[in-house]
Amino acid sequence: MTVVRWAVTALVVAGTIAWTLSEFYLGLAGALAGLLLEMAVAQAGLALGAVLFGLRVTHVIIGVGSELKSWTSAHRRVVLRNIPVLVSIGVSGLKPGVRRRTVLAAAFAIVLCAAVAAATWLATGAAFGKGMALAATAVFLLQLVPVRKTAYTTLGWFAFALPGLTGRPLSELEARPQVMAGMDAYHRGDVDEAERIYEELVRDHPDLLTVAGLKVMITCAREKYLDALQTVVGLSGRSDIVERELASIMATTAGVAVYAVEAGQFPAEVGLQTARSMLGNAYEAGYPKHRANGTLAIMALLEGDTTTARQLAGYAAESSESGTDRADDLITIARAWMADGDNAKARELAAEAHELAGWHPRVAATRARLEIS
Repeated sequence: MTVVRWAVTALVVAGTIAWTLSEFYLGLAGALAGLLLEMAVAQAGLALGAVLFGLRVTHVIIGVGSELKSWTSAHRRVVLRNIPVLVSIGVSGLKPGVRRRTVLAAAFAIVLCAAVAAATWLATGAAFGKGMALAATAVFLLQLVPVRKTAYTTLGWFAFALPGLTGRPLSELEARPQVMAGMDAYHRGDVDEAERIYEELVRDHPDLLTVAGLKVMITCAREKYLDALQTVVGLSGRSDIVERELASIMATTAGVAVYAVEAGQFPAEVGLQTARSMLGNAYEAGYPKHRANGTLAIMALLEGDTTTARQLAGYAAESSESGTDRADDLITIARAWMADGDNAKARELAAEAHELAGWHPRVAATRARLEIS
């Protein structure tokens, strides 16, 4: 799909230049505008479709770059960044009938994208409009191709491939509302309630990866990192998982391994080597490297490279999709400042992390250390 995207991009650029030869610079500016417009419409359409058809919008990230403002609740995180040119959203099941609701939401988004792409052709009297129409149409057509990767899923996959989903993948989808209830309990710090929901889920769905993932989250919240590591490592040997799922499993293994090392529950040399190996395998399976910044930051911190730890954890915090994740990354930065002897900066970060997820073990432990110091 990456090759196809680059090929389509090249065609759009070449087509725009050929069509607007005397004013090609205006045509290329229009193409960039069309690209950003159609990508935003696809996300906005999916978000609106989710609201209309009973799905949950889990996060909305507006723009790229550093965070200007964020709003975090138990169910949703909204982030505004300093360059508001792209929009990214996450949706999940909220009520029974997740497949039907998701297909309808995607179909709604496709219709909206088609309408916007068609409308851009009304502006082809000018060079800017020609480039915009070409790019918007190309983005729309790419969205129709059914593709599901670790980093993204097209509207076409939701609308055309999802209706034919069967077996465990379908069960994973339909169990999502109950899994989300467990995750909600986890994010608000009610680990006992999350565990109760997990125990109900595992009785009915013992083979689901999302249920196992909930167990890993709960076990880590109780600081039983070796138990969590055993659970996630056991998933990698299953024969029924696809490459996208395997990539996430390996990345999770790396993350749990570094937590175990940091907590003194796993030998540093073995744990860090395990994490590096798992991340390398995850990248090969298509896992986006930027999603591993939080894990890489803790690895750098454990190795004494506090500057790199702060930088990577900062990147991870800026791209976080939940308040708990952001709190975890802020604590990594705080611990890096503590290692450098700057407890004042560490306290500021720990205070923000406490507001987001004061119950989190790493947050609570770091604040306790700072109070003693």
